[in-house]
Amino acid sequence: MIKDLFQIQNYKLFLTNMTMLGMAVAITAPFLVIFMTETHGLSSTGYGIFMASAAVGSFFVNTIMGRYSDRLKFDRKYLIIAALLMQIMAFLSFLIIPNTWILIISYIIFFSLGAPAMPQLYASARESINQYRSGIAVMANMILRSMFSFGFLFGPLVGSILLARYDFTGLFFGTVIMFAVVFMSSFLIKNSNPPAVEQSIEITSYEEPKSPNLLTNMGLFIPFIAFVFLHVGQWMYLLNMPLFVTGYLGEADSAVGILASLCAGLEVPLMIFMGYVASRVSSKTLLIIAGFIGSMYFLSIGIFESYTMMLIGQLPLALFLAILLGLGISYFQDLLPQFPGYASTLFANAMIVGQLVGNLLGGIANDTLGVENSFYISGAFLFIAFILFFFTKKEVRKGEI
Repeated sequence: MIKDLFQIQNYKLFLTNMTMLGMAVAITAPFLVIFMTETHGLSSTGYGIFMASAAVGSFFVNTIMGRYSDRLKFDRKYLIIAALLMQIMAFLSFLIIPNTWILIISYIIFFSLGAPAMPQLYASARESINQYRSGIAVMANMILRSMFSFGFLFGPLVGSILLARYDFTGLFFGTVIMFAVVFMSSFLIKNSNPPAVEQSIEITSYEEPKSPNLLTNMGLFIPFIAFVFLHVGQWMYLLNMPLFVTGYLGEADSAVGILASLCAGLEVPLMIFMGYVASRVSSKTLLIIAGFIGSMYFLSIGIFESYTMMLIGQLPLALFLAILLGLGISYFQDLLPQFPGYASTLFANAMIVGQLVGNLLGGIANDTLGVENSFYISGAFLFIAFILFFFTKKEVRKGEI
């Protein structure tokens, strides 16, 4: 099966781009909260509002793009290229804008406009996969997402080195370079859907398919909310973990990078393994398992309050993320096989809404309950998602749209 993947048009390029995209995000991700709180003086709640605002903008831009991306008259790669250019501008803001408020506004605008890069890259990959053989889509998506995690294996370590040697200027400059590399390589993506030969058709016999309404279709709404809750717990963890490790446990900044890299390193083989498991076990069952395992890990952080236990806990965390991030995109694409762009956007928007709520709650929980207690709330959200997945479907059929 692995050999078949490399016969898919653009697949090698998609793998390379996902790896570099993972590195681009991971270089900065673990340290951004430290930069904004220490350099620009934001409180944990203020940082949460900052990230939530970026998530709101991303949600609206993704929703608009998701609605119309499956009906584009031009190659989808140009959406990806435009979005990546916006991501470059977003991280350039940290290098050239010293004023806190102007920086916040600039980042929110450009980051929101850059949000479609990831879902549209997945959608472009799914079109290439379907053109070759749709039966290997789950494995193809798992490998693709594992490469993003592979980038996270090195990204935090590279970020730690850049931060130690060149301070935050080197950190953001490294991020901009990585996004620029992905931006340039995206021009090499070949069109996976060549224009169809013109045919004479009856206007009355043709009906353009319309994507379903999320709010009125329970077959979409319930899994969407479940994924939102999974991401709420995850983003609360991502916000508070660096502050917990450095501020509460008294570890060095490099300890944050070690945790992030260890988790990413474990994710890669687990994602590949889950790709094989998914051919025998339903995605729904695996997501139920992920919700339970993840909730137990987050609860354990508050119980043990130990960096050593957090290191050990990277294994269950990596398994949770391997299933959530590896199978999530395939789960939504299988729910809506007619709408790869819209399905990919639903997955991305669930992450964005989860990021919004998670950052807000994470900051508030830190300031009001203490960072050590915030992980109990993270675990509760994952446990609720664990329950919700028992009520989800495998596919939304045509008559239900």
